[in-house]
Amino acid sequence: MKFENPPSHDTENSLFEDSQLIKDYFSKKFEAFFKSVDSRYLYWDEVKYRKDLPFDPIKSWALIKLNRRSNYKTLTFGRFDFKYFLTESIQKSLHEFDLKMVGGLYKSPITNFEKTEYLKNSLLEEAIASSQIEGAATTTKVAWDMLKSGRKPRNESEQMIFNNLRGIRFIDEEISNNLSIKFIIDLHKIMTAKTSAEDCAGAFRDGEIYVQDHVDGEIAHTPPDHSQVDDLMEELCQFANEDKSFVHPIVKAAIIHFMIGFIHPFKDGNGRTARALFYWFLIKHDYSLIKNISISRAILDSRIQYDKAFLKTENDDNDLTYFITYSIKSLRVAFESLIRYRDKKKEERDQANLIAYKLIEKGLHKRQADLIGYLYAKESNRVNISAYSNKHDVVRQTARKDLNDLVKLGVIQEEKDGRNIVFKVSSKEKVESYLDS
Repeated sequence: MKFENPPSHDTENSLFEDSQLIKDYFSKKFEAFFKSVDSRYLYWDEVKYRKDLPFDPIKSWALIKLNRRSNYKTLTFGRFDFKYFLTESIQKSLHEFDLKMVGGLYKSPITNFEKTEYLKNSLLEEAIASSQIEGAATTTKVAWDMLKSGRKPRNESEQMIFNNLRGIRFIDEEISNNLSIKFIIDLHKIMTAKTSAEDCAGAFRDGEIYVQDHVDGEIAHTPPDHSQVDDLMEELCQFANEDKSFVHPIVKAAIIHFMIGFIHPFKDGNGRTARALFYWFLIKHDYSLIKNISISRAILDSRIQYDKAFLKTENDDNDLTYFITYSIKSLRVAFESLIRYRDKKKEERDQANLIAYKLIEKGLHKRQADLIGYLYAKESNRVNISAYSNKHDVVRQTARKDLNDLVKLGVIQEEKDGRNIVFKVSSKEKVESYLDS
C-alpha cells in the first residue's frame, strides 16, 4: 500500500522564528482549525488538500504537529517512544460510548434468551471474521455450518476459525489473571494449533521477519530485532497490568492491540492474538457487553482503514492516536449492530404481544395466542411439539391438540425438518385474515 510520509520536522522548528505566529498560536487563533483537523485526526495526505489551511500545506502541517506535540501523552517500550493525543473528539467518543452505548444497553437490555442467542452468534462471528482477516478462505456460511453443527475442520481455513473460537473461550477463563508472557504464549498456541503457523507456537520468534501489505505484497513494517522481543513483551505486560496512572480501558486495549502488531513477537499468528487480547482486556475491565459484539467483523468490513491505522501511526513518529481513533470507531460500529439487534427484537416482541392479545380476544387459549405471536413476529421461527410442551408445562397430548386446532384454523402448518415435525405460521396474511373474520 503506497503511503506518503509526512514532511520532516525542519519546518516545524522554523515556526519558532515567526514571533507573530507563535503569538497567534498561544492566543488560540487557530483553535477552530485544530479542532476541525483533529475531530477525525487527519493524516498528512488528508490535510494537504484542505481549502481551509491557514498557510501553505507544509507550514500548516507543521502548525498541526506543534499543537499535537503540546498535548501528547508519552509511552516508552524499550528504545521506542510512542505518544498519543486524547483529542476532544476522542474524549467525547469515549464518554458517549460508556454512557449511551454500554449504559444505554443496560438501561434497555435485550431479554436473557435473546442475549444468550446473540452471544452465541457473536462468538461464532468473531471467530470467523478474525480468521478471515488472516486469510481464511472458507465462506461465512460454511464456517457457520461447521461451528454450529460441531463437525471437525476439513482444511486449514476451517481450523483457523475453530482455533479462534477456542481462543475466545480460553481468554474468558483468564479474566481474573494479569497479562503475562505465559498467557500470551498459551493463547497463541491455541490460535495456531494444527495450522501452518503451529511451528511458530510455544516461544517468541528467534529471527527477523517482515510484515507484508496484504494488498500489494510490499514490506509494510519491519518489527524490532528478535533480541529485543522478550524485554518489549515484558514491558507491554507491565503496561497492561499497571493501574497507578489511569488510562481509559478502551485506549489501553487499543495500545496493547497495536503493540502486539508492532513488536510481532511470533513469526505468524500475531494479528489474531492481538485482537483476542484487545477483547480480553475490555472484558477484564468490566466491558462485559463486548462479548455480544464482533470486533473483527467491524475490522474486516474496514480492512484497508485497519491497515492504514497501523501505517499512519508508524509513519507519523509512532503517534498512536491514529490507531486509537480507528479502534473507537470499530467498537462503535460493532455496538451499533447490537443496538439494532436489540431494537429489532423489541419490535418483534411488541408485535408478538399485540397479535397474542388480539387472538385471546378472539377466544384462543393464551398458550396458542403466544405461539402464533412468536411465529408471526419472525416467519423463520419454528416450534416442535416437545418445545411447545416444555415451554407451557403441558403434557404432549395437550400440546398436540393445541397445535392441531391451530392447523385446522389455517393459521399454522406442519412441515418436515429431517425426521422431525415442526410448525410454522402459514402466513401473516392468514393470521390477519383470521383476526378480521
